[in-house]
Amino acid sequence: MKFGSNKQQNKEANVSKVTVLSLGFELTGDIISKSDIRADGILVGSIRTDKKVVVGEKASITGDIIAEEISINGEVVGDLYIKGDTTVYSNAKVSGSIITSSVHIHKGAQINSSVQVVTPKAVEDASKSSKINSVSREELYSMLDDRTAKKREVPVKPIAKPQVRTYTNTSSSGMEDNNKDLPRTW
Repeated sequence: MKFGSNKQQNKEANVSKVTVLSLGFELTGDIISKSDIRADGILVGSIRTDKKVVVGEKASITGDIIAEEISINGEVVGDLYIKGDTTVYSNAKVSGSIITSSVHIHKGAQINSSVQVVTPKAVEDASKSSKINSVSREELYSMLDDRTAKKREVPVKPIAKPQVRTYTNTSSSGMEDNNKDLPRTW
């Protein structure tokens, strides 16, 4: 038995990062990630990743998708450029062209697409026509890394101390108010 093993570090190293667009979430804009992406909400925009994309049963994506692998169980309207496996499940609805190196379509899937099965290099070349691929991955990742490396310092305004004013109220009887040092609100 080995004492003092460092299991916690090993667990953290094996944990895969996943970008999640959860159910009930709606996003307009492009998603560019280095990690896997799971979409269960609504996205109007394109997705680009070097990893896997999973489109959940209640998800709706309108835009191009460039990925290593994709599993579709929801709705996708746009062109797909997938270097690896493309799996379209029975609940899926897909419209647009599919360019992939491998495709699996389950019975019941609704496909209104052209499907081309080509080499991964041909997929990469075809994906260059997509608007999301206007900047190379390396340039984009270096810009993202630069942003996260620089810590932003947000100027903090000091909180003003409440001013306490003393009022004296002399009535017609000549007596002063006993609440001299209490702040007044209007």
